[in-house]
Amino acid sequence: MKEEKLVKLATKGDSEAFGKLMILLKDQAYRMAYCYLHHEHDSMDAVCNAMEKAFEKLNQLREPKYFKTWFLKIVINESNQLLREKSKIFELSENEMMNLSGESKSEHIEDLEELLNQVEPTVRSMIYMKYYLGYSLDEISKITDLPLSTVKIKIYRNLKQLREKLVQGEVL
Repeated sequence: MKEEKLVKLATKGDSEAFGKLMILLKDQAYRMAYCYLHHEHDSMDAVCNAMEKAFEKLNQLREPKYFKTWFLKIVINESNQLLREKSKIFELSENEMMNLSGESKSEHIEDLEELLNQVEPTVRSMIYMKYYLGYSLDEISKITDLPLSTVKIKIYRNLKQLREKLVQGEVL
């Protein structure tokens, strides 16, 4: 069934249609939350909270064709909320400790992750949306509620800085 048709059914109270929509978007939503939170359980919490809020506020959706953008924005807001709540807590799981020690990932990937972690979370998520999830700059602009020119500037300026750090060997 087409996504827009499911959205229209869901806005009329069809919880089964809403469930199907969530199944379609759950992977993208999780990856988006993980980009912000870098923690599996927190990311799952953010997505679950976003699903709950989306279901409660579905009647506020103006255009069914923008459901995906609207929902991902809720995921981002929930991720930011969890970041604020946990900003004073620093936890590392056993797997993350192994990742940090370099036993399970190549050094180059660790270097890239270290560089990306130096970028502010909003910009990091925009880079992730563009290059990992394949979103267009226009879609990223809608999701983040920023002008297209701002999205372009933030992404390309930060990529340039990251490239310069790599060339200068600051991370390598």
